[in-house]
Amino acid sequence: MKNNVLGLVLMILLLGFSCKEKRETKQTKLEPKKTPTLNLVWQTDTLLTTSEAVLYHKESDIIFVANVNKSPWEKDNNGFLSTIDTKGNILELKWLEGLSGPKGMGVFDGKLYVNDIDRIVEIDIKTQKIINTYTVDGEPQLNDITISPEGVVYASGSSTNLIYVLENEELIKHKIDTEGRLNGLLHQDENMYFLDSGKHYFGSYNFNSKTSEILTTDIGHGDGIVRLENGDFIVSSWMGEIFYIDSTNWKKIQLLDTREKAINSADIDYIPETQMLLVPTFFNNRVMCYKLDL
Repeated sequence: MKNNVLGLVLMILLLGFSCKEKRETKQTKLEPKKTPTLNLVWQTDTLLTTSEAVLYHKESDIIFVANVNKSPWEKDNNGFLSTIDTKGNILELKWLEGLSGPKGMGVFDGKLYVNDIDRIVEIDIKTQKIINTYTVDGEPQLNDITISPEGVVYASGSSTNLIYVLENEELIKHKIDTEGRLNGLLHQDENMYFLDSGKHYFGSYNFNSKTSEILTTDIGHGDGIVRLENGDFIVSSWMGEIFYIDSTNWKKIQLLDTREKAINSADIDYIPETQMLLVPTFFNNRVMCYKLDL
């Protein structure tokens, strides 16, 4: 009888500990994420006229800036690329000239690819010279660029809602299922993520099934996309907003709103090592850098 009583007591104690552990685990899972914030670290001089896109080049530890220089869609040959350092100092204002409306950029194997209205321009970074141009028929209004790990270049056509795929020096048109105005692109292993600046949503596209899905709505005139190491996203709205998007539930948080100051936020980039978000300000003629606190 004594042994039975002891066994019953031990069983009750074990059940109590198990229930407590489950409650604690459940409470841990329900703990909300810390609200992310952006804090301004530096800003460049206002010489980067109509700065549309930025791209951090890790190998050289510099930032490329695509400057439309006035009209974004006019073939005026006054657009240029600049380089700045990671503290906001302009290193070379006219690193490369002879473009018209340079926008989205991507790097692969020592080559910088830049959208320039109706052509994808391939630049040798070491020599600072254009070595190839790939012209797109019609008026595609090429906007953003993203590059796969294998070196396939994807460019968005904002007036055509097409993705132009550059592979082995050949261009292929790919129709994406969106009815607005295609802009930001981000290639990932699972999907192509994109922004529709006309319909104001963030979505994903699967090349295999050729289907798209709306993930987050009401994000303004979507422009640039970056993905964080935790799997979440940050997207910009050209009018002057920055949003954080939780990849577990696709809910958004507004991190920045500079619309009342007439400061745009165009095609952004992110430096994960320092948690720095780089924001080109278009008509505000500079790049602003914010520290992301998670």
